[in-house]
Amino acid sequence: MSKNMIRIVTTILIFLAHIAAYFQFHCQIEVVSFPQDWIRNFGILLTISLMITFIIPICRKKGILWFLFIFKATILWVIGLPLGNYLGVEITLLSSLVIEASIYISELWHGVIFAFLVSVLIIVSQRTITAWNILMPVPSTHDLISMIVYVGMVFVLGVFLRIQNNSQISYAELNQKLHEASLNLAQANLQLQEYAVMAEQQAELSERKRLAREIHDTLAYTLTNLIMMLEAALDLTKGDRKTLIEHLVLARDQAKAGLSEVRRALQALRPTEIAEMTGLKAIFHLVKTFTKATNIDVTLNMGDAPLTFGPEADLTAYRLVQEGITNAMRHGLATKIIISMACKGKGVIISIKDNGIGTSQLQTGFGLMGMRERIEKLGGELEIFSKPGEGFFLSAWLPFAEGYG
Repeated sequence: MSKNMIRIVTTILIFLAHIAAYFQFHCQIEVVSFPQDWIRNFGILLTISLMITFIIPICRKKGILWFLFIFKATILWVIGLPLGNYLGVEITLLSSLVIEASIYISELWHGVIFAFLVSVLIIVSQRTITAWNILMPVPSTHDLISMIVYVGMVFVLGVFLRIQNNSQISYAELNQKLHEASLNLAQANLQLQEYAVMAEQQAELSERKRLAREIHDTLAYTLTNLIMMLEAALDLTKGDRKTLIEHLVLARDQAKAGLSEVRRALQALRPTEIAEMTGLKAIFHLVKTFTKATNIDVTLNMGDAPLTFGPEADLTAYRLVQEGITNAMRHGLATKIIISMACKGKGVIISIKDNGIGTSQLQTGFGLMGMRERIEKLGGELEIFSKPGEGFFLSAWLPFAEGYG
Protein backbone atom coordinates (compact mmCIF):
# COMPACT_ATOMS: atom_id res chain seq x y z
CA MET A 1 0.00 0.00 0.00
CA SER A 2 1.45 3.39 -0.98
CA LYS A 3 2.00 6.29 1.39
CA ASN A 4 -0.89 8.30 -0.06
CA MET A 5 -3.22 5.30 0.13
CA ILE A 6 -2.36 4.78 3.82
CA ARG A 7 -3.13 8.45 4.50
CA ILE A 8 -6.49 8.19 2.71
CA VAL A 9 -7.47 5.02 4.57
CA THR A 10 -6.40 6.56 7.89
CA THR A 11 -8.49 9.69 7.27
CA ILE A 12 -11.54 7.59 6.41
CA LEU A 13 -11.13 5.52 9.59
CA ILE A 14 -10.80 8.64 11.77
CA PHE A 15 -13.88 10.14 10.12
CA LEU A 16 -15.88 6.98 10.84
CA ALA A 17 -14.59 7.00 14.44
CA HIS A 18 -15.98 10.52 14.96
CA ILE A 19 -19.33 9.47 13.52
CA ALA A 20 -19.36 6.47 15.87
CA ALA A 21 -18.48 8.72 18.84
CA TYR A 22 -21.39 11.02 17.95
CA PHE A 23 -23.87 8.17 18.02
CA GLN A 24 -22.32 6.72 21.20
CA PHE A 25 -22.79 10.05 22.94
CA HIS A 26 -26.43 10.32 21.91
CA CYS A 27 -27.05 6.78 23.15
CA GLN A 28 -25.60 7.87 26.52
CA ILE A 29 -28.02 10.82 26.66
CA GLU A 30 -30.79 8.34 27.31
CA VAL A 31 -28.97 7.21 30.48
CA VAL A 32 -27.59 10.54 31.74
CA SER A 33 -29.56 13.75 31.39
CA PHE A 34 -26.93 16.11 30.00
CA PRO A 35 -27.82 19.82 29.80
CA GLN A 36 -28.61 21.14 26.31
CA ASP A 37 -25.59 23.47 26.50
CA TRP A 38 -23.24 20.50 26.96
CA ILE A 39 -24.93 18.55 24.15
CA ARG A 40 -24.37 21.53 21.87
CA ASN A 41 -20.79 22.01 23.12
CA PHE A 42 -20.07 18.32 22.56
CA GLY A 43 -21.18 18.66 18.93
CA ILE A 44 -18.96 21.73 18.48
CA LEU A 45 -15.90 20.06 20.02
CA LEU A 46 -16.42 16.88 17.99
CA THR A 47 -16.77 18.96 14.79
CA ILE A 48 -13.54 20.84 15.54
CA SER A 49 -11.76 17.54 16.18
CA LEU A 50 -13.06 16.22 12.84
CA MET A 51 -11.90 19.36 11.01
CA ILE A 52 -8.41 18.90 12.48
CA THR A 53 -8.48 15.33 11.13
CA PHE A 54 -8.71 16.70 7.58
CA ILE A 55 -6.04 19.37 8.19
CA ILE A 56 -3.37 17.08 9.65
CA PRO A 57 -2.64 15.08 6.42
CA ILE A 58 -1.88 18.27 4.43
CA CYS A 59 0.08 20.06 7.17
CA ARG A 60 3.80 20.32 6.33
CA LYS A 61 5.08 22.47 9.23
CA LYS A 62 6.16 20.42 12.22
CA GLY A 63 5.29 23.10 14.80
CA ILE A 64 1.73 23.51 13.53
CA LEU A 65 1.31 19.73 13.35
CA TRP A 66 2.27 19.34 17.02
CA PHE A 67 -0.12 22.14 17.98
CA LEU A 68 -2.98 20.38 16.17
CA PHE A 69 -2.28 17.08 17.91
CA ILE A 70 -2.08 18.70 21.36
CA PHE A 71 -5.26 20.66 20.68
CA LYS A 72 -7.03 17.50 19.58
CA ALA A 73 -5.84 15.62 22.68
CA THR A 74 -7.19 18.49 24.83
CA ILE A 75 -10.59 18.22 23.11
CA LEU A 76 -10.61 14.49 23.82
CA TRP A 77 -9.79 15.10 27.48
CA VAL A 78 -12.54 17.76 27.84
CA ILE A 79 -15.12 15.55 26.14
CA GLY A 80 -14.35 12.59 28.37
CA LEU A 81 -14.41 14.32 31.75
CA PRO A 82 -18.22 14.62 32.18
CA LEU A 83 -18.94 11.14 30.86
CA GLY A 84 -18.09 9.38 34.11
CA ASN A 85 -17.95 5.63 33.88
CA TYR A 86 -19.08 5.55 30.25
CA LEU A 87 -15.82 4.98 28.33
CA GLY A 88 -17.17 4.25 24.84
CA VAL A 89 -16.70 7.77 23.41
CA GLU A 90 -13.22 8.13 24.96
CA ILE A 91 -12.06 4.73 23.73
CA THR A 92 -13.23 5.48 20.18
CA LEU A 93 -11.64 8.94 19.98
CA LEU A 94 -8.48 7.91 21.85
CA SER A 95 -7.96 4.97 19.48
CA SER A 96 -8.31 7.23 16.44
CA LEU A 97 -5.85 9.74 17.95
CA VAL A 98 -3.31 6.97 18.65
CA ILE A 99 -3.47 5.82 15.01
CA GLU A 100 -3.15 9.42 13.75
CA ALA A 101 -0.10 10.10 15.90
CA SER A 102 1.56 6.87 14.75
CA ILE A 103 1.01 7.70 11.08
CA TYR A 104 1.52 11.46 10.79
CA ILE A 105 4.14 12.50 13.36
CA SER A 106 7.42 12.54 11.44
CA GLU A 107 9.54 10.65 13.97
CA LEU A 108 8.07 7.27 14.86
CA TRP A 109 9.18 7.31 18.50
CA HIS A 110 7.88 10.85 18.97
CA GLY A 111 4.47 9.64 17.84
CA VAL A 112 4.73 6.60 20.12
CA ILE A 113 5.60 8.74 23.16
CA PHE A 114 2.83 11.24 22.40
CA ALA A 115 0.20 8.52 22.02
CA PHE A 116 1.39 6.87 25.26
CA LEU A 117 1.25 10.12 27.25
CA VAL A 118 -2.25 10.96 25.98
CA SER A 119 -3.44 7.46 26.87
CA VAL A 120 -1.99 7.78 30.39
CA LEU A 121 -3.66 11.22 30.78
CA ILE A 122 -7.08 9.88 29.82
CA ILE A 123 -6.77 6.83 32.08
CA VAL A 124 -5.53 8.88 35.08
CA SER A 125 -8.42 11.34 34.58
CA GLN A 126 -10.94 8.60 35.29
CA ARG A 127 -11.85 9.75 38.83
CA THR A 128 -14.94 10.93 40.59
CA ILE A 129 -16.12 14.37 39.48
CA THR A 130 -19.28 16.41 39.87
CA ALA A 131 -20.91 17.66 36.68
CA TRP A 132 -24.17 19.68 36.61
CA ASN A 133 -24.62 18.94 40.31
CA ILE A 134 -24.52 15.23 39.53
CA LEU A 135 -21.83 12.94 40.97
CA MET A 136 -20.52 11.04 37.96
CA PRO A 137 -19.62 7.42 38.78
CA VAL A 138 -16.03 6.22 38.40
CA PRO A 139 -15.36 3.42 35.87
CA SER A 140 -14.79 0.03 37.43
CA THR A 141 -11.37 -1.61 37.46
CA HIS A 142 -12.62 -4.10 34.89
CA ASP A 143 -13.68 -1.25 32.55
CA LEU A 144 -10.32 0.50 32.95
CA ILE A 145 -8.40 -2.71 32.24
CA SER A 146 -10.56 -3.32 29.17
CA MET A 147 -9.88 0.23 28.02
CA ILE A 148 -6.12 -0.18 28.52
CA VAL A 149 -6.07 -3.48 26.62
CA TYR A 150 -8.16 -2.11 23.75
CA VAL A 151 -6.15 1.10 23.40
CA GLY A 152 -2.93 -0.92 23.71
CA MET A 153 -3.98 -3.15 20.80
CA VAL A 154 -4.80 -0.10 18.71
CA PHE A 155 -1.48 1.42 19.76
CA VAL A 156 0.43 -1.65 18.53
CA LEU A 157 -1.59 -1.63 15.30
CA GLY A 158 -0.70 2.04 14.70
CA VAL A 159 3.01 1.39 15.25
CA PHE A 160 2.86 -1.61 12.91
CA LEU A 161 1.20 0.46 10.17
CA ARG A 162 3.84 3.17 10.56
CA ILE A 163 6.73 0.70 10.38
CA GLN A 164 5.12 -0.96 7.36
CA ASN A 165 4.68 2.43 5.72
CA ASN A 166 8.32 3.41 6.37
CA SER A 167 9.52 0.07 5.01
CA GLN A 168 7.56 0.56 1.79
CA ILE A 169 8.86 4.09 1.38
CA SER A 170 12.44 2.93 1.94
CA TYR A 171 11.96 0.10 -0.56
CA ALA A 172 10.50 2.50 -3.14
CA GLU A 173 13.38 4.95 -2.65
CA LEU A 174 15.93 2.14 -2.87
CA ASN A 175 14.29 0.80 -6.02
CA GLN A 176 14.30 4.29 -7.55
CA LYS A 177 17.98 4.80 -6.71
CA LEU A 178 18.81 1.37 -8.09
CA HIS A 179 16.98 2.17 -11.30
CA GLU A 180 18.78 5.52 -11.66
CA ALA A 181 22.12 3.83 -10.99
CA SER A 182 21.34 1.20 -13.64
CA LEU A 183 20.49 3.90 -16.17
CA ASN A 184 23.65 5.85 -15.36
CA LEU A 185 25.72 2.67 -15.63
CA ALA A 186 24.12 1.80 -18.97
CA GLN A 187 24.78 5.30 -20.31
CA ALA A 188 28.35 5.21 -19.02
CA ASN A 189 28.80 1.82 -20.67
CA LEU A 190 27.39 3.18 -23.92
CA GLN A 191 29.72 6.17 -23.79
CA LEU A 192 32.62 3.84 -23.03
CA GLN A 193 31.74 1.72 -26.05
CA GLU A 194 31.60 4.83 -28.25
CA TYR A 195 34.90 6.02 -26.80
CA ALA A 196 36.47 2.63 -27.50
CA VAL A 197 35.31 2.80 -31.11
CA MET A 198 36.63 6.36 -31.44
CA ALA A 199 39.92 5.35 -29.85
CA GLU A 200 40.22 2.41 -32.26
CA GLN A 201 39.49 4.64 -35.24
CA GLN A 202 41.99 7.20 -33.95
CA ALA A 203 44.62 4.49 -33.61
CA GLU A 204 43.92 3.32 -37.17
CA LEU A 205 44.13 6.91 -38.40
CA SER A 206 47.46 7.37 -36.62
CA GLU A 207 48.74 4.15 -38.21
CA ARG A 208 47.64 5.37 -41.63
CA LYS A 209 49.54 8.61 -41.10
CA ARG A 210 52.64 6.70 -40.02
CA LEU A 211 52.48 4.49 -43.10
CA ALA A 212 51.89 7.51 -45.29
CA ARG A 213 55.04 9.11 -43.91
CA GLU A 214 56.93 5.86 -44.44
CA ILE A 215 55.76 5.64 -48.06
CA HIS A 216 56.70 9.27 -48.59
CA ASP A 217 60.15 8.78 -47.12
CA THR A 218 60.70 5.57 -49.10
CA LEU A 219 59.60 7.07 -52.40
CA ALA A 220 61.55 10.27 -51.81
CA TYR A 221 64.75 8.40 -51.01
CA THR A 222 64.39 5.87 -53.83
CA LEU A 223 63.45 8.38 -56.53
CA THR A 224 66.16 10.82 -55.47
CA ASN A 225 68.81 8.12 -55.73
CA LEU A 226 67.33 6.94 -59.03
CA ILE A 227 67.47 10.43 -60.51
CA MET A 228 71.07 10.93 -59.44
CA MET A 229 72.09 7.55 -60.84
CA LEU A 230 70.33 8.26 -64.16
CA GLU A 231 72.09 11.61 -64.40
CA ALA A 232 75.38 9.85 -63.78
CA ALA A 233 74.43 7.31 -66.44
CA LEU A 234 73.93 10.12 -68.93
CA ASP A 235 77.42 11.30 -68.24
CA LEU A 236 78.75 7.80 -68.95
CA THR A 237 77.10 7.43 -72.37
CA LYS A 238 80.27 8.64 -74.01
CA GLY A 239 82.61 6.59 -71.89
CA ASP A 240 83.18 2.90 -71.19
CA ARG A 241 80.02 0.90 -72.09
CA LYS A 242 80.71 -1.67 -69.37
CA THR A 243 80.68 1.03 -66.67
CA LEU A 244 77.39 2.41 -68.08
CA ILE A 245 75.76 -1.00 -67.96
CA GLU A 246 76.83 -1.49 -64.34
CA HIS A 247 75.42 1.89 -63.43
CA LEU A 248 72.10 1.15 -65.10
CA VAL A 249 71.90 -2.20 -63.32
CA LEU A 250 72.38 -0.41 -59.99
CA ALA A 251 69.64 2.07 -60.90
CA ARG A 252 67.30 -0.79 -61.80
CA ASP A 253 68.01 -2.58 -58.54
CA GLN A 254 67.42 0.63 -56.62
CA ALA A 255 64.08 1.11 -58.36
CA LYS A 256 63.06 -2.48 -57.65
CA ALA A 257 63.96 -2.11 -53.97
CA GLY A 258 61.92 1.09 -53.75
CA LEU A 259 58.97 -0.56 -55.50
CA SER A 260 59.11 -3.44 -53.05
CA GLU A 261 59.10 -1.06 -50.09
CA VAL A 262 56.13 0.86 -51.51
CA ARG A 263 54.18 -2.35 -52.10
CA ARG A 264 54.91 -3.49 -48.56
CA ALA A 265 53.66 -0.19 -47.12
CA LEU A 266 50.54 -0.25 -49.31
CA GLN A 267 49.82 -3.83 -48.30
CA ALA A 268 50.03 -2.81 -44.63
CA LEU A 269 47.86 0.22 -45.28
CA ARG A 270 45.07 -1.67 -47.05
CA PRO A 271 43.44 -3.36 -43.97
CA THR A 272 43.26 -0.09 -42.03
CA GLU A 273 41.53 1.93 -44.71
CA ILE A 274 38.29 3.13 -43.12
CA ALA A 275 35.70 5.36 -44.59
CA GLU A 276 33.49 7.55 -42.48
CA MET A 277 30.28 5.61 -41.82
CA THR A 278 27.08 7.13 -43.15
CA GLY A 279 23.50 6.06 -43.79
CA LEU A 280 22.42 2.57 -42.80
CA LYS A 281 25.97 1.53 -42.01
CA ALA A 282 26.23 4.20 -39.30
CA ILE A 283 22.79 3.31 -37.88
CA PHE A 284 23.71 -0.38 -37.81
CA HIS A 285 26.91 0.43 -35.92
CA LEU A 286 24.95 2.65 -33.49
CA VAL A 287 22.42 -0.10 -32.75
CA LYS A 288 25.20 -2.69 -32.33
CA THR A 289 27.05 -0.47 -29.85
CA PHE A 290 23.85 0.39 -27.94
CA THR A 291 22.84 -3.27 -27.64
CA LYS A 292 26.28 -4.27 -26.40
CA ALA A 293 26.33 -1.49 -23.82
CA THR A 294 22.78 -1.85 -22.41
CA ASN A 295 21.78 -5.51 -23.10
CA ILE A 296 18.47 -4.18 -24.44
CA ASP A 297 17.04 -6.30 -27.28
CA VAL A 298 17.05 -4.06 -30.37
CA THR A 299 15.72 -5.37 -33.69
CA LEU A 300 16.75 -3.44 -36.81
CA ASN A 301 14.70 -4.04 -39.98
CA MET A 302 16.20 -2.05 -42.86
CA GLY A 303 13.63 -3.22 -45.42
CA ASP A 304 14.10 -1.71 -48.88
CA ALA A 305 15.78 1.46 -47.59
CA PRO A 306 18.85 2.55 -49.60
CA LEU A 307 22.27 2.58 -48.00
CA THR A 308 22.31 6.38 -47.92
CA PHE A 309 19.66 9.10 -48.08
CA GLY A 310 21.91 12.08 -48.63
CA PRO A 311 24.45 13.75 -46.28
CA GLU A 312 22.02 15.83 -44.19
CA ALA A 313 19.25 13.20 -44.24
CA ASP A 314 21.75 10.54 -43.13
CA LEU A 315 22.73 12.63 -40.10
CA THR A 316 19.08 13.35 -39.24
CA ALA A 317 18.16 9.66 -39.47
CA TYR A 318 21.12 8.76 -37.26
CA ARG A 319 20.15 11.33 -34.61
CA LEU A 320 16.50 10.21 -34.77
CA VAL A 321 17.40 6.59 -34.02
CA GLN A 322 19.84 7.68 -31.33
CA GLU A 323 17.22 9.86 -29.60
CA GLY A 324 14.53 7.17 -29.91
CA ILE A 325 16.48 4.30 -28.36
CA THR A 326 17.94 6.51 -25.62
CA ASN A 327 14.45 7.72 -24.60
CA ALA A 328 13.16 4.14 -24.68
CA MET A 329 15.88 3.15 -22.20
CA ARG A 330 15.78 6.17 -19.86
CA HIS A 331 12.11 7.17 -19.78
CA GLY A 332 10.26 4.11 -21.06
CA LEU A 333 12.27 1.48 -19.14
CA ALA A 334 12.00 -0.64 -22.27
CA THR A 335 13.56 -4.09 -22.63
CA LYS A 336 12.83 -4.48 -26.34
CA ILE A 337 13.02 -1.97 -29.21
CA ILE A 338 12.06 -2.50 -32.85
CA ILE A 339 13.42 -0.16 -35.54
CA SER A 340 11.90 -0.47 -39.02
CA MET A 341 12.63 1.31 -42.30
CA ALA A 342 10.76 1.33 -45.60
CA CYS A 343 10.75 3.48 -48.71
CA LYS A 344 7.67 5.60 -49.27
CA GLY A 345 7.44 7.92 -52.25
CA LYS A 346 10.59 9.96 -52.55
CA GLY A 347 11.66 9.30 -48.99
CA VAL A 348 11.99 6.73 -46.24
CA ILE A 349 9.84 5.98 -43.18
CA ILE A 350 11.75 5.27 -39.96
CA SER A 351 9.66 3.90 -37.07
CA ILE A 352 10.81 3.08 -33.54
CA LYS A 353 8.57 1.03 -31.21
CA ASP A 354 9.40 -0.10 -27.67
CA ASN A 355 7.68 -2.15 -24.97
CA GLY A 356 8.19 0.46 -22.23
CA ILE A 357 5.74 1.76 -19.65
CA GLY A 358 4.25 4.40 -21.94
CA THR A 359 2.40 7.49 -20.75
CA SER A 360 -1.00 9.17 -21.03
CA GLN A 361 0.51 12.65 -20.74
CA LEU A 362 2.70 12.89 -23.80
CA GLN A 363 5.18 15.74 -23.39
CA THR A 364 7.80 16.37 -26.05
CA GLY A 365 11.20 17.04 -24.51
CA PHE A 366 13.98 19.19 -25.93
CA GLY A 367 15.51 16.23 -27.75
CA LEU A 368 12.37 15.34 -29.70
CA MET A 369 11.50 19.01 -30.21
CA GLY A 370 14.88 19.59 -31.83
CA MET A 371 14.45 16.41 -33.87
CA ARG A 372 11.03 17.54 -35.12
CA GLU A 373 12.49 20.90 -36.18
CA ARG A 374 15.37 19.20 -37.99
CA ILE A 375 13.04 16.78 -39.81
CA GLU A 376 10.58 19.51 -40.81
CA LYS A 377 13.47 21.63 -42.08
CA LEU A 378 14.23 18.83 -44.56
CA GLY A 379 10.56 18.69 -45.54
CA GLY A 380 9.76 15.57 -43.49
CA GLU A 381 7.21 14.71 -40.80
CA LEU A 382 7.40 13.28 -37.26
CA GLU A 383 4.62 11.51 -35.35
CA ILE A 384 4.66 10.37 -31.73
CA PHE A 385 2.19 8.08 -29.96
CA SER A 386 2.06 6.52 -26.49
CA LYS A 387 -0.38 4.95 -24.00
CA PRO A 388 0.20 3.62 -20.48
CA GLY A 389 1.40 0.04 -20.71
CA GLU A 390 1.68 0.13 -24.51
CA GLY A 391 5.15 1.63 -24.86
CA PHE A 392 6.23 4.48 -27.10
CA PHE A 393 5.91 4.72 -30.89
CA LEU A 394 7.85 7.18 -33.01
CA SER A 395 7.50 7.47 -36.79
CA ALA A 396 9.28 9.85 -39.17
CA TRP A 397 9.24 10.36 -42.93
CA LEU A 398 12.46 11.78 -44.39
CA PRO A 399 12.75 12.86 -48.03
CA PHE A 400 15.77 11.69 -50.02
CA ALA A 401 18.28 14.31 -51.03
CA GLU A 402 18.47 15.03 -54.75
CA GLY A 403 20.36 12.28 -56.55
CA TYR A 404 19.83 9.72 -53.74
CA GLY A 405 17.27 7.04 -53.03
